[in-house]
Amino acid sequence: MIAAGVNAKALSTYLGHASVTITYDRYGHLMPGNEDQAALLLDKLLAGPQVGPQAVAAASLSQT
Repeated sequence: MIAAGVNAKALSTYLGHASVTITYDRYGHLMPGNEDQAALLLDKLLAGPQVGPQAVAAASLSQT
């Protein structure tokens, strides 16, 4: 079910776990994504919007 993409809450209910925490504790290592991916996403979030030539060009086009 994890490989099929069933979300953790639905899986927790299906398995009869009292809490989704139990599901994550038991099957979290099988969930998609990993620590490296999470770190990259967090880095992107903390870096904020990037301003560069393409962003400046897009902004100037939207103002015309």
